[in-house]
Amino acid sequence: MNDTTLPIPKKQPSIPKPRRKKGLRKGFALHDWKRLLLSSNDLAQRKGQPLRNITMKEIKLHNKVHDGWIALHGKVYNIGPYLHYHPGGVDIFDDCLGGDASKLFDQYHRWVNIENLIGPLIIGYLIPDVNSDDDDDDDNGVYKIPSALTTSANGMTYVSPFSMQPPKPVKVKPQMMPSLLQSTNNDKEKDDDNIDLNP
Repeated sequence: MNDTTLPIPKKQPSIPKPRRKKGLRKGFALHDWKRLLLSSNDLAQRKGQPLRNITMKEIKLHNKVHDGWIALHGKVYNIGPYLHYHPGGVDIFDDCLGGDASKLFDQYHRWVNIENLIGPLIIGYLIPDVNSDDDDDDDNGVYKIPSALTTSANGMTYVSPFSMQPPKPVKVKPQMMPSLLQSTNNDKEKDDDNIDLNP
């Protein structure tokens, strides 16, 4: 028997998988968000203020839908204007408003270009709390930002995800690296053989 004589298999009805995306209201799709980004001047509501250093203590105060801040990879965003445009809905942000959303973002949206999507909503840079008395951050699953600090051109110091300690210089022992100026013993013997002792 060849393939042309086999009976045609009956197609199994496919069971639709439930979608996690919520239905967005009209005017709240991605292209509407991009249009809003292009047409507005101050979505982050900085009112002309420069980017500043922000502690996690201050971010925790802004945990409402109408006033929501999140830390994302060392940067702090006023995410409030974007919440209703998010395909997963506003409720998905309940766990991370007023906190660090880096872990959740990396889990579900690693491929998303965050600078292109919410870059204009940046309000500052996350810095470690200096006088942090409460150590309950470990219990809440808050993503810890590396403590590598970077100083920008305008003198602001902030945590950068690209900062790292400079590499330590390698210690090289003199016998490990022969000098090009020194000749080896074999070269000396060859040179001695070529010397004319009778001038």
